[in-house]
Amino acid sequence: MRLILYNVRYGTGTGLSYHVPAPFSGNFRRSTGRFKRITDYLMNLSPDIIGLVEVDGGSYRHEGNCQAETAASSMGGHHRFAVKYGERISRLPVLRSQGNAIISRLAPIKTDCHDLGRGMKRNALEVVYGDFSLVLVHLSLGSRSRRHQIRALRDLCSARERPLILAGDYNTLSGPEELAPLRETGMASVNELGLPTYPCRRPRKELDFVLISEEISTKGFFIPDVRFSDHLPLICDLEISH
Repeated sequence: MRLILYNVRYGTGTGLSYHVPAPFSGNFRRSTGRFKRITDYLMNLSPDIIGLVEVDGGSYRHEGNCQAETAASSMGGHHRFAVKYGERISRLPVLRSQGNAIISRLAPIKTDCHDLGRGMKRNALEVVYGDFSLVLVHLSLGSRSRRHQIRALRDLCSARERPLILAGDYNTLSGPEELAPLRETGMASVNELGLPTYPCRRPRKELDFVLISEEISTKGFFIPDVRFSDHLPLICDLEISH
């Protein structure tokens, strides 16, 4: 099974022009053309499942269309999207379309959204398949909220009933050691060398992780040098023991 994890920055691109005429003003760009280039690239990698962080659920940026649904149509598969913010913030224009999504050739059995308790970005999207579950997150930039969220994820890992993949942008600004509580539950990173994923042009920080439980093994892993976003994608070939 090939899994891709990618923070796509809502398909708004990257580079110096992203901050013209004001810092981060590129976040309000229209994204249709850029997201099509991202989708075409991902489909050429023949994924079975994709975790997209910072995906647009249907704002003006993507002409009112959900990017996850667009990608699922290209794959001929299924999609599940969840706004990443708490209830109050998720009512605001544009922000109510900002979230994370899981796209797959496999048909989901069940979908849940777990509130991690603290932080603006607090929702963890879980999609359950026949043989495993995938949880996708985008953790808080605030260190205290992030520690709380990681402890909540630790509890989720401890209570799992099937093989688990825990993926996302963890914003581990202090380093991967922040994820020690998750490793205590038996979760391990597929990125064994700790290769950095951010920023895309000169990666220095390992912010994006795919963690797998003991029943899952890594058969292949690489991080391509592509610059559709400010993050680099992770491509993993996984095998689940039965």
